[in-house]
Amino acid sequence: MKIGKLIGLVFVSAISITIIFLFEIKNWPAGSSLSGIVLGFSLPGLWHSIQDLLDTTNWKVSQRRLKRGGFITDDTIIRISFAYLYRIKISDKYLLVKNERGTGKYQPVGGVYKLKGNEKIELKNRFLVKDDNKVSIDESSRDDYRLRMENQYLRKFVKRFNKKAERERVDDLSREFEEELVKTGIVNWKQITYRFCGRHMTELKFGEHFQIYELLLADVVELIPTPEQEQDLQRLMAQQSDMYRFATAEEIISLGINTATGNLEESIGDHTKKTIQENERQLMKIPGVGKEYTVQLND
Repeated sequence: MKIGKLIGLVFVSAISITIIFLFEIKNWPAGSSLSGIVLGFSLPGLWHSIQDLLDTTNWKVSQRRLKRGGFITDDTIIRISFAYLYRIKISDKYLLVKNERGTGKYQPVGGVYKLKGNEKIELKNRFLVKDDNKVSIDESSRDDYRLRMENQYLRKFVKRFNKKAERERVDDLSREFEEELVKTGIVNWKQITYRFCGRHMTELKFGEHFQIYELLLADVVELIPTPEQEQDLQRLMAQQSDMYRFATAEEIISLGINTATGNLEESIGDHTKKTIQENERQLMKIPGVGKEYTVQLND
């Protein structure tokens, strides 16, 4: 559809230019003026159509739409939160852990990517990034990929994140796994293997929770347990604990609400839905999808 629209506008613009040229030769100013009016409409449309063709991801399309509509400008502040999430599935249930920041909800193992080395200074110099002011900054969240920047820098920022940024990457996502499962004593594993399933990226939109335009990214990886690790997960599923729970896809989709029992309280974080197998088709297939990685865990 985008290509068809572009071809149509190219055709209309070319015809208009040709008519203007011919009418100028024949000294027919009225016809030339009418064609000029048509060209005045078709050229901006042609430029927009070229831009639309270059916007290959939904978040870029939404950014362009918001800017054209006057909802955002180049200096509108955008909040980003870029994370990774584990899919840990045994039988028909997914292992979730309780949120550490006090929401009381259960969610996938995982967390926000970390900046490394001098990357934060580079981002400040290049894109004038600011710390996120919606989640309190402490020792554990100091170098999180929760940041704010002007809209004009967003595309270059995402490009740097994908290519050159000095940060945690998919080939070693052991940190959050260790913090949420090993150090808490839920499991006692020395090594894990996982598969990169794909990336979930929201449209650029106004977030109701924090009252700011946001772009949220989550890379999803799936644990590939050994037979021994499968047995450990089965044992965990047979035990009761406030630290974790196992939930079916249906429970995750309903955010833990069960109208049959009268339990109307949301007990599962809404971002958990990104990790279930039923939603893998919605993930972006970026380079590296399908690769498996084995990482060592610290004692």
